Amino acid sequence: MCSERKKTAAFMVIVGIVLLGTTTLLARLCPPQPGKMQQVQCCITFTGEASGGTLIMSENLGRNVIYVAIETKAGEPVEKVVERLANIIEETNPFDWMITPIGERKFGERIVTSSGGDLQGLVGSCVQYMTAGTETGLGIPQPPHSLTANYDPNSKKVSLRWINPPGGYDSVRIRINWGNYDHSGGDELAGNAESYVIDLGNHPIDMNDLDILVIGVRNDIPSNAAAIHINNKIQEELFGIPFTSGLAPNWQRWSLDVNEGAVNPQMGIKSALVTAKGRRYNPIKKPQDKPFYQIINVGDKGGTGGVFRKFIGLTPGHTYRVKARVAILSEPTAKNWSVCLFIAPNGTDGRNLSPRQMAGLDALPYGEKNKFAEISADKANRAAQGVTDITLPLNIDSITVWLKCTSSASLSAVIDWISVEDLWVEKL
Repeated sequence: MCSERKKTAAFMVIVGIVLLGTTTLLARLCPPQPGKMQQVQCCITFTGEASGGTLIMSENLGRNVIYVAIETKAGEPVEKVVERLANIIEETNPFDWMITPIGERKFGERIVTSSGGDLQGLVGSCVQYMTAGTETGLGIPQPPHSLTANYDPNSKKVSLRWINPPGGYDSVRIRINWGNYDHSGGDELAGNAESYVIDLGNHPIDMNDLDILVIGVRNDIPSNAAAIHINNKIQEELFGIPFTSGLAPNWQRWSLDVNEGAVNPQMGIKSALVTAKGRRYNPIKKPQDKPFYQIINVGDKGGTGGVFRKFIGLTPGHTYRVKARVAILSEPTAKNWSVCLFIAPNGTDGRNLSPRQMAGLDALPYGEKNKFAEISADKANRAAQGVTDITLPLNIDSITVWLKCTSSASLSAVIDWISVEDLWVEKL
């Protein structure tokens, strides 16, 4: 799919679009206070200093997480950051905990405290917390990405694959929710794990409503989550999770330009749909319900780039249908611009496509077989002109979907949802 002012040649497959048995999870808990009965509480120890940006702490009890955010300054000591984070959680109770009201506590008694870089007293197990935002210091690990689910209705198993960032983790947490808020399972894996199998054979699971989150943990600090929602033979990004470094869960940034600042990702927010204290329930049953969306900004001097997402561990030989929601925030001022969404198989080595390949300058691994379609730049005619399904070669198990933005001046485009349907799987 391309929306453009000046048509350009393309050779890539178009993505179908629409415009606009449980294992106990291990975790570090706060040491109990002598002689005092208290519920389970989590402690997280941050390290180093801040890089500067937004630090988000979120609670992943449902498909639409609830979170708190503070702004940090470059070089700010960890002690100061954690103290402010503890204070705002204590003062506002953003996670809507059912805890003793402040007015009924003993004088000076707190639920959440800080000691050095130690954030203490988060209510509940540590497995329900994760970090996000543009703050990249404080020892916070980057999240896993490219989470993909491959459901086999014959074996009743869901095979998960994902990719860990460089450096890996000490452990990887799997969190499984059925029915949005019904947390029913999970596991804790070795830090180098990049696959997991969920055996549903002994569980009366509704495969129309299964959520899976994968979170990396390093030095007891949780990353943000890679997440996926499963609806029988369809997997989709149907969740409300704040972004890390301006990138939606599972996605990565690419740029053709030497000046990587020419194309930047950003998180957009639909405030009315964000879960918050006193407004916890947004089930996110359709793409329009998602509170966060991916913005790709091209700077005043122009550039070429965007975001991409791999689906890995698919079944060779199967045919897949990819759908997404894409929009342009405002009519670009540049004479020449284009916004395109593409899909293509990866090579046998599974490596990422290069920026030149995603820009259309170098051939794709299976470029000679690819087709394309496009949509008009006319505001009145932005419906897809064509949809092409993709059949994986017999020796390939992964695809890449990418958004390409090209402009000689400023431009902002949006992608806020994607789904992949396995057309080979019989109707369940």
